[in-house]
Amino acid sequence: MQLQHSDDLLASSVGLQSTPAAIVRAAVDVSREILSADSTFAAVGDGGGGYPITIMSGIRDPKFSAIHVRPGAGLGGQVLLRGRSLSIADYAHDPTISRDFVHLVSEVEGIGGMACVPLVGPAGLEALLYVASRIRESPGDVAIGTLERVSTYARLGLQHLAARERELELERLRERQRLAVELHDSVAQMLFSIGVAAHYSRCQGDPETLLAAMHDIEATAASARRELRETLEHLSQCEDGIGFEARIEGEVRLFQRSTGCTVRITRHGDPRALPEPVESLILDALIEGLRNAVKHVAAKLAVAHLGYGSGHVTLTLQAQPAAPSAADAQSSWPGSGAGSGIGLLKRRARQLRGSLELETHTGSIKVLKLELPTIGCPEEP
Repeated sequence: MQLQHSDDLLASSVGLQSTPAAIVRAAVDVSREILSADSTFAAVGDGGGGYPITIMSGIRDPKFSAIHVRPGAGLGGQVLLRGRSLSIADYAHDPTISRDFVHLVSEVEGIGGMACVPLVGPAGLEALLYVASRIRESPGDVAIGTLERVSTYARLGLQHLAARERELELERLRERQRLAVELHDSVAQMLFSIGVAAHYSRCQGDPETLLAAMHDIEATAASARRELRETLEHLSQCEDGIGFEARIEGEVRLFQRSTGCTVRITRHGDPRALPEPVESLILDALIEGLRNAVKHVAAKLAVAHLGYGSGHVTLTLQAQPAAPSAADAQSSWPGSGAGSGIGLLKRRARQLRGSLELETHTGSIKVLKLELPTIGCPEEP
């Protein structure tokens, strides 16, 4: 098996696909081509913890798609448990492999050697990539290295798609905000006109003049109702959670302009609407942490990570000092005393049944970590 493709070709053939499914399909196809393998395939996450094999190249029997990988089942199940790439020489007789899929894999499809690597994307482990041969021989380190390179480009492609989707969502939110402003201005003007016409009609004794005023009021009200209905239809298209994401983006842009510190935001999980006190505390902790980083270590770069779990949300903030000497000054960061900004935020986190910690990592680097529940969250007092 010879490596024949450059990184540029991998990037274009795998990383630049337009959908997640197309990225995984390209990863399967290009892996088989590079390795001249008997077969390659992928088990793609179904969102419920299972990984059915849905994308195949070189597989002969259609029943192979009935394989549904779960932790501990088959070679992919071992990868799920251990979190790393694995390779075996004889699938049917390897003692580390469960018997779940031996019939389909070895007896029906005739596979002997197999390797599997995890494909980690923005939402976690997105898929398992496999290469297999019909001889009893481990695909080896070269095959695993190739699959891992392909997996890297697939991961970059998935991250690009996720980032682009966030940009589109924020654009939709900005459009929503623009429509809201227009709605306020236009409908408010129409209501004012209705009020003026109603007041004018009170002073009219001529029936025809009064009738004309009523017609004007009716027409203006109909126009206001139509504009309100159309605008509300547009507003309803904004997804949950985008308002909070836009608030973060706006705060970060303002902070960057006022301080010169570059802030990068990364995310894991699916953004969604959060309880108001949780959103407020995340924003306050982010800004307080950024201010401290600039004030105490002259930080020029900060990375904030938002993690959306099933019942919780986390914010992690780490700042890069402007110079190595600034790292030593991080010991002067304000602590968590009752009178400090961090101390007040820590108290608010406890009131929401969460936690906020200022941790010291290697090299005296300070990392601010906030974790809050999103289910059954109490209101702030």
